[in-house]
Parts: sequence; structure tokens; C-alpha cells
Amino acid sequence: MPRPTPRLVPSRHPTAVGRRAFCAGLAATLFALPSAGRGEEAATDTAPPAGGPPVAQEPAAAQQDGIRALRAAPASRPIRPDAPRETALWAYDGSVPGPLLRVRRGEEVRLRLKNDLPQPTSLHWHGVRLTNAMDGVGGLTQEAVAPGRDFDIRFTPPDAGTFWYRPLVPAYAAEQTERGLHGLLVVEEEEQPAVARDLALILDDWALDGEGQIRESFRDAAELALAGRLGNWLTVNGRQAPEVLPLAPGGRARLRILNAANARIFTLRFDGLRVQVVAVDGQPTDPFAPARGSLSLVPGGRLDLVVEAPPEAGGKGTILAALGQGLPLLVVEAEGALSPLAGTPLRALAGNSLPDAIDLARATRADLILEGGLDPKTANPTAAAASLPDAARVWRINGVAWADAAARPLVAVKAGTPVVLSLVNRTFFAQALHVHGHHVRLLHPLDDGWEPYWLDTVPVPAGQTVRIAFVADNPGRWMIGSSILERLTGGLAAWFEVG
Repeated sequence: MPRPTPRLVPSRHPTAVGRRAFCAGLAATLFALPSAGRGEEAATDTAPPAGGPPVAQEPAAAQQDGIRALRAAPASRPIRPDAPRETALWAYDGSVPGPLLRVRRGEEVRLRLKNDLPQPTSLHWHGVRLTNAMDGVGGLTQEAVAPGRDFDIRFTPPDAGTFWYRPLVPAYAAEQTERGLHGLLVVEEEEQPAVARDLALILDDWALDGEGQIRESFRDAAELALAGRLGNWLTVNGRQAPEVLPLAPGGRARLRILNAANARIFTLRFDGLRVQVVAVDGQPTDPFAPARGSLSLVPGGRLDLVVEAPPEAGGKGTILAALGQGLPLLVVEAEGALSPLAGTPLRALAGNSLPDAIDLARATRADLILEGGLDPKTANPTAAAASLPDAARVWRINGVAWADAAARPLVAVKAGTPVVLSLVNRTFFAQALHVHGHHVRLLHPLDDGWEPYWLDTVPVPAGQTVRIAFVADNPGRWMIGSSILERLTGGLAAWFEVG
């Protein structure tokens, strides 16, 4: 069990912070980022995955007024290879997932979102602590972008890490994300870890019909009121698994893993690989090994892992999704001469500019009571769902659905105020809440410390209470809403204000 970083533990709390087990996951293929390794290993171990491109660069993009255009429009792609025709999707620049956007910390992101969809849309930057006007919540931080219109986006990410972008007009977010509108944003560290490969694995499950097309059930009341949209076809970066990654014996690769599914919680298992977590939800942590050899990933969550190939040539290791007997996602094959970094200590990533301490004694506190949905054990949940009077008000926070939440914030504080929120889950389902514009600490039940990593997407088990703490240092109106997107559409969201 690794020790927490001392500077992240407030002095009035014990420094011995226990690390809770992550546990739960999905399936896939792999996408190579431009190589970012440093040192001897990066120079000697750069073979591409078998069957994949040597390096997948961001595609050439249209430029206008020095701004990169990002077009959301219908497209088609072979999501299921055995289907009679390609799957009709919605895509950014014709790509599913959307183009990988890669910038350096401190570099400005300049984009023009062009909406060629039949619905209003927006662009949310999940996990980025950006200015409020650029957060992309239609109806809260901006007006939704109407069909045929454009919206200019400019912000400078303050943190290095792994983030993602997706639509966030609450009434349409679930459908638009499921149809293929999502992509990865990588903000590079000044000094990157010594690894041979830097790879993105975007995990998704798709609800397809018998023809391999997107199942048209986006207004289905049972989907909104029960478990959400659970798919029947699994991909990574829109392709079928498994993928093969050759590395030198003992060689290392950085994996940036995103759960882009609407509702499925993924559990990842690791066989024959040394794995260390180096960042959670885009924020660095002291490297640690997965508890009991598995990791949990809720919708919207990200994990940065460094995996080490077996130490002998010919050895293999596998990352699996914990489905059935285990579905292989990535096979790492040890080939060639021993890597010069085999068995050497892994240095932690440099930290971002998050608070050194949170003064819980003077925190503003509030309860968020999560309610709604249907009991899955009811005799006929589908019929019960069909009888619900309003699908936009199936889920509520403190008795109020998002459609009615505009009048007042959950809490309003001055910038710099510590905040503690108790997330009280009175529903029959595990929940996952995304906190916009901030990263938070998961508190221990007895208020005797917190977990030694930051989160922006917080799991809340059914029937339990989870407490989080953060410094509200980013001015604006910020959503806190379900990252299980059918529940967001069904009303499970609210907002808080930082003055």
C-alpha cells in the first residue's frame, strides 16, 4: 500500500491515509499517441502495435482565422465488422472517437465548433479547470449551439493530464455521446515519463440492433429510469479487441484509459503485467499498484497507467475486461533485448497547481440527496417506467430535477472557500457524479483524512453516502451532474456558484 504525498494531507489530519480499492470495467482496441518518451527506452522501443498505424496523428483540420474547425455531423463507420453495412453515427470531423487533441500545458486551445447535426449541441471539456464560459453546459454556461451555427472556444488548460470532450446540452447529451460524439484531450507535462509508447484506450459499449445500427431507444423511459443505456458491443477507439503491443522485455508503455460509455462501469484485470497507476481523472498521484489486481472505471473516469512488459523475451501479459471469463483488450508481447529501464523505479508525474491543503474546519457544507429512478426488482419495471409522467424529472437532487434547477444554486460561496458535499444516494443504483470546474478529494468516513488522489467524477454506491472536499477557487456557475448520461437527461444534476 503506497503512502500518500505528505503535502496533500492537511496538518490536522493523520498522514497515514489508507487507499481504498478501486474495482469495476470494459473492452477494446488501441490508439497510438505521438511518442512522448524520454531517455534511452524511448529511443530503443518504438515498434507500433501489430496491425495498427505506427503513430496516429491528429488529422489535418480546416483552419479559419487561425482557429481549428471541429465539425459535428453525421458519418458512418464499421463499428461491428460482421454487420451488413457500416453503422450510421454522428462524429467530430468524421472520426469516431473524435480527433485526438494534444497541447502543451499553458498552450491555448482555439476551436470553432460547427454544428451540422439535426439537434442543438455544445462542447464540454470533462475534467479541465477552465473558465466558466467555456465549460460547455448548454443552458447554464452558454446557449446551446443551434443546427447550422458555430461557436468559438478558447481556453488555456492549467493542468497537464488526460481529459476528454463531449456534448453537454442535458436533454441531448446521452444520445449525442452514444452516437459517437466524444474525443480525448491530452495536455502534455513539461517532463514526461520515460516510456516507449504513449497510448490512448477509449472504452465504449454500443447498443446496436440486429443490423449493427444504433438502437433508437433514446427516449425509452426504462432506459432513463433504470440502469441506463448498457450496450451489447464493446470497442476501444471504435474498433474490435484485442490489440497486440510489442515491447522490449521489461519495457514500459503509458496507457491513457477513458470510459466513454453512457452507463457501464468497467472493471479491468491485469495478467502477467506489472501495472502502476500514475494519474486518476487527469491528476497525478504517487505511483501505486491496483488493489487485488483490478481497477474500477465509472463513466467519464480516466486512469493513466504505466504497464511493464514481462522481463523475458517471449513472455506475454494481458489487460482484460472482467466480463464472463474475461475479455482480452490488449496483449503485451515481450520481444528483443532487455529494456534498459527494466526493474528501475518509476518516478511520479509532476503535480498540477491544486491546493496543498483543504481547511475542513471552516468549510461550507451541504447535503446532496440523490433520489428517483425505479426499483429494478419491481414486478414489471418496463411498464412502471412507461407510466412515469415526465422523463426529464425521473431523477432529482434535493427534490429538484435539472429542468427545475435554474432558480437557485445548491450552494453559493466566495472564491477560495473550502466546500464539503455529502452525496447521499437513496436510489437503487450506483451513481457517478461529475463535478465541473474543480477536482475533489474523497473523504474518509470518520473525517480523519482523505484518499491520496484527486477526482472529478465520483462513484457513489447504492444506498450509501460519500463525502467530498474541494476549494471552490474557480468563479462561475458549475454543474454537478450524473456522468451516467441517461440519468443526466432524466434530471440528475444541479449547480453551485462560486463568486
